[in-house]
Amino acid sequence: MMKSIFFGIVALMFAAVVMQQEQASAQVTDTDQPSSTDEWNYMNRSCSAKLQDQINKEFDAAIFYMQYAAYFAQYKVNLPGFENFFFKAASEEREHGMKLIEYALMRGQKPIDRNTFSLHFANQVQQPEPGPEGSVALTALKGALAKEQEVTKSIRELIKICEEDHNDYHLVDYLTGEFLEEQHQGQRDLAGKITMLGKLLRTNPKLGEFMFDKQNM
Repeated sequence: MMKSIFFGIVALMFAAVVMQQEQASAQVTDTDQPSSTDEWNYMNRSCSAKLQDQINKEFDAAIFYMQYAAYFAQYKVNLPGFENFFFKAASEEREHGMKLIEYALMRGQKPIDRNTFSLHFANQVQQPEPGPEGSVALTALKGALAKEQEVTKSIRELIKICEEDHNDYHLVDYLTGEFLEEQHQGQRDLAGKITMLGKLLRTNPKLGEFMFDKQNM
């Protein structure tokens, strides 16, 4: 049942992305051609390509978190705190992707390149395994922190490309104010959760996950 729900959510999310692309195709007809810096919709190609890549990464992250949420929602696992946490994280990443699509459209750019856009679904979907501490929950939190660091690094690279090379200060300001602060807050939250769960598992290996799920998620 949970697997069916999971695949259904992914299918709906992908459909939304495709619909946005169809709207983009209708609105943007000439972005494949080089434009003058005097045109309203000018964005350097390397900057717009990296923006498209970032959109892809945001939706990849959403799938990554839905994978964990679906795992913790299973009746044999049944950790509703972790389930809700990861479903919320998936929703936030999808929202980030949609915001970047809307920004690209506002700038007159094609938000998705059909030749490069690819949800890495086959590589993402796998059951999390317990780490050395014997906790799948701790493994999931560490995996989430690594994913957030990956996304943050990609945003910084996008900022660097668009600011240092092409002086696209509007996009840089948008990314810095809208995304980076939330990324750093999320990483700090995950790091704290990892530390706290690790302490609980050392003092109470059998009930640590259960207690953490009820009290801290």
